[in-house]
Amino acid sequence: MEYRSLGRSGPKVSAIGLGAWQWGSRGYWRYGDGYSKEDLVSIVEAARTSGINLIDTAEAYGRGESERLIGELVPRDEFLIATKFLPIAVSASAVERHLERSLRRLGTSSVDLYQVHWHNPLLSLRGTMRCLEAMVKRGRIRHIGVSNFDVPTLMKAREFLSTTDIVSNQIRYNLLNRGAESDGMLDYCRKEGIAILTWSPLEQGVLTGKFPPGAKVRGWRRVNRFFHQSNLRRSEALLDALRVASEAHGHTTSQGALAWLLRHDNVIAIPGASKPEQVLSNAGGSGWSFEERELEDLDGAYARFVA
Repeated sequence: MEYRSLGRSGPKVSAIGLGAWQWGSRGYWRYGDGYSKEDLVSIVEAARTSGINLIDTAEAYGRGESERLIGELVPRDEFLIATKFLPIAVSASAVERHLERSLRRLGTSSVDLYQVHWHNPLLSLRGTMRCLEAMVKRGRIRHIGVSNFDVPTLMKAREFLSTTDIVSNQIRYNLLNRGAESDGMLDYCRKEGIAILTWSPLEQGVLTGKFPPGAKVRGWRRVNRFFHQSNLRRSEALLDALRVASEAHGHTTSQGALAWLLRHDNVIAIPGASKPEQVLSNAGGSGWSFEERELEDLDGAYARFVA
């Protein structure tokens, strides 16, 4: 497993992390039906043996159940925990209440990475960041991160911090969804030493190659535009190119999608998993890379996909 710095001031974390959006979420992710707590125990063990040391969650995942399960099942001395709060009301007391509830569910006195889940333009960005910085000074947060911020908002947020800095921005970025390249986020974070955590790095499974046109789609995938039948058909050529390039290196299509992301040395992928086998497969996206001509072929296939 490769390890990368979480920003300039942060710790080393595995280049492949583990996303816990599915944990405890019964409606869309079928927790308790499609998989159980016993599966999560096996997932944690698979992550540990694979060298994965970063788990990402949020207070909104499973209405807090994801955090509670992590607090119960994840060895605190072997994993770095990242969570997020909902920016509904921002004041020193509100941020502290959100944080204290998360810490209780996680069963810990401090969290490694505390992230603003998204930017709420109706609330004070200055107030949000200064509240977070106060929690760092009190030792309740080790590092500050943001999620789904654009470049101007990220730049402004950093201006409101005086004794620390933002170490990461968690965004949607993958081979099918490449907005981070066109909007300047990738270049800005590389220049500033900010880690990019990629949520949905496999685009909820499209980039595994296991959803051909006509495949049955459930839950959150039904509102994902990349699962619309027209897009599944259009993505076939890109997925074929990804499969061929990946198999040339002895890897699967999904591992190739993760390796494609990790060609950037400040990118950390956090795919989810509902089975330990998926964790082991995801870990195989680290430690190898495509050749330049293969990357050019993938770029060409993507250009045809978006044309």
